[in-house]
Amino acid sequence: MVTGDARYLQRSRDLRHLLNGEWITHILVALSAGPLHYKELHESIQEMTTFDPWTGTERRIQSRALGRTLRRMETAGLVDRFEERAFPRSVVYSLTAAARDLLARARPLIDWAEEHHDLIERVQKSPDEGASPDDDQPD
Repeated sequence: MVTGDARYLQRSRDLRHLLNGEWITHILVALSAGPLHYKELHESIQEMTTFDPWTGTERRIQSRALGRTLRRMETAGLVDRFEERAFPRSVVYSLTAAARDLLARARPLIDWAEEHHDLIERVQKSPDEGASPDDDQPD
């Protein structure tokens, strides 16, 4: 696939929409260590939540947002949901093979971000950081 290819651009948009969501990467990272019960997953995400220099805030995931995001990820084929037959009801979440593959393939992008952290910090501090991508379009 050539960088200027229309398929490349479409798949880029597809990925952006698939991964669009505040908590999707948190869930992927938390489940990368293995299956977790809902409560364990919630606690794991709470523990990894840190200050976000892009927004200037520290947010905590609410149970409702976690449930909504998990349903979306399950529909997308990134997360498997298994309801254990026990009392009280217990639900275990795990990554699908596609999600594990996605994380493995994302590693070079994460490495690139680590290598070019100075560039990222410069963009975070830029006064235009809040501008939307469409702002670059001529009138």
